[in-house]
Amino acid sequence: MNEYAAPSRGDQTRIALLEAAIEVFGRDGFHAASTRAIANQAGVNQALIGYHFGGKKKLYLAAFEMIAESVAHHIEPVLQDMAPELARLQTDPPDRRQICVQAMHRVFSAQLELMGSATSAPWVRLMVREQLDPTEAVELLYERVFGKLLGLLTHLVARAEGVDESAERTRLRALMLLGNYLVFLIARGTAHMHLGWTELGPAEIEAIESELLNVLQAQFLVEKEQ
Repeated sequence: MNEYAAPSRGDQTRIALLEAAIEVFGRDGFHAASTRAIANQAGVNQALIGYHFGGKKKLYLAAFEMIAESVAHHIEPVLQDMAPELARLQTDPPDRRQICVQAMHRVFSAQLELMGSATSAPWVRLMVREQLDPTEAVELLYERVFGKLLGLLTHLVARAEGVDESAERTRLRALMLLGNYLVFLIARGTAHMHLGWTELGPAEIEAIESELLNVLQAQFLVEKEQ
């Protein structure tokens, strides 16, 4: 007997609507997107949006919940694997800067590989739209994704530099570090033109990851040794 039951018809419809919502909201924006267009994209009756989600706004928020859950599912194993090294930072080891650099690089690499994949392209479009014209979904994104990521980066910057974690300068540094990889997602067209790329495939992601490590080492290791 199969250990895992196949998704029910209702679950399949719900998933289809969420995937369609991410695509249509990301393409058209919340106000311009119609529930009819979303239902057509999902290949289901429009009335099922109300049945499963209670309306357009709740569907919009549920789409971000789906994105957040997918990101967490991808990142959590990486964080768990890093836990022993992160715990060492509490003892102020002599190699704490190297630990911080490696941890930052692993987090950036995991995020880049996820967000740079073809399947997540609709997520990126929708999240960029939400950042430019924020609704309550931006709070959900911050609480479930970016707040946790920035909290970890801020902690790593503070430990690497020996500075106050709550200081505005430390939090600014964490945000700027985040931009090191986000530019390849939210400004993909410009990045591709500048680099002569036609896609963000495995070779391109490997090149970005390699240079990201160089940037982190220059910021937190080389300048400290001079």
